[in-house]
Amino acid sequence: MGAQSHLKTASAPLYWANMQPSRNANGPVGRAAILEAAAALCMAEAGTSSPARLISLLCDERLNAGDLAVKIEAHPVLSARVLQVANSAYYGQVRSVGTIKRALQLLGINAVRGIAAAAFIDQVIPRRVATLPDTQSLLRHSLATAIACEMLAKRAHPLLAPDAFIAGLLHNLGTVVQASLDPAGTTALIAARASDPYGAIRSLEQQHCQLHHEVCGAVLFDAWQLPDSLVNVAMHHHEPNGAPDSQRQLVGLVWAGGNLALSCANTFSLEPAVAGLDYAKMLALGLRKQDIDAAATELPERVELLSRALS
Repeated sequence: MGAQSHLKTASAPLYWANMQPSRNANGPVGRAAILEAAAALCMAEAGTSSPARLISLLCDERLNAGDLAVKIEAHPVLSARVLQVANSAYYGQVRSVGTIKRALQLLGINAVRGIAAAAFIDQVIPRRVATLPDTQSLLRHSLATAIACEMLAKRAHPLLAPDAFIAGLLHNLGTVVQASLDPAGTTALIAARASDPYGAIRSLEQQHCQLHHEVCGAVLFDAWQLPDSLVNVAMHHHEPNGAPDSQRQLVGLVWAGGNLALSCANTFSLEPAVAGLDYAKMLALGLRKQDIDAAATELPERVELLSRALS
């Protein structure tokens, strides 16, 4: 990860501790219950091939290109998906990329990390969650957020560009855990969203759910021992000003990437209805209008290309 992130230590603070429980909660929903739900989705299992281990490797800034190639090549399915995307129109390749080492030479380590993370999330999000009817739309929203986040970072905060794609890609994984752990609340939340398409998600969750999806994501990422920056992205992506000062720029980029994704109709059942760009909030986060507009113009085509490459 980039300049603002570091690997988690055993004494890392619990970022979700200050989030208020919902009014409908029948007692507190603790870390153990969240991780149990994640384990039932195969999102919290241990072992060298587990999602936790793979994504931790992709976020380890100490890993050089050679080590990364070895780690990816040790997983044939992941390796094949990385080469599939590396050879796609998304990266404009006109010649065959036959090995992970060649992909690293042509595209660079950060691009390959991003490809591997995209292949990872495509595999880890269940195709069917009973109370979440559109997981493929959730995946597309995550891809769109990641692409937008990376484009904004390259223009406005270059030091965060290596982190931006993965941060945007992973930010909403807590939604899947929430839907599994609290199916009745998720069903009520989807109904509430249908009747209140522009309502703040935190307020709707407070009314209808046992816990917030941001809490689920923060607990999961903490258990995966991801960098603190990604725990904060999961915990604060709807309200960047709540993040610690040192992480606020990255969290703000993810919020802005999500707004861009929604403005291009990359939404799903728990997100707001398609709305225009929130220039005021983006400008307050230190972004420039010309950068926002450039990203908004490029985003639809880039999302389509990457979605095709992953299919």
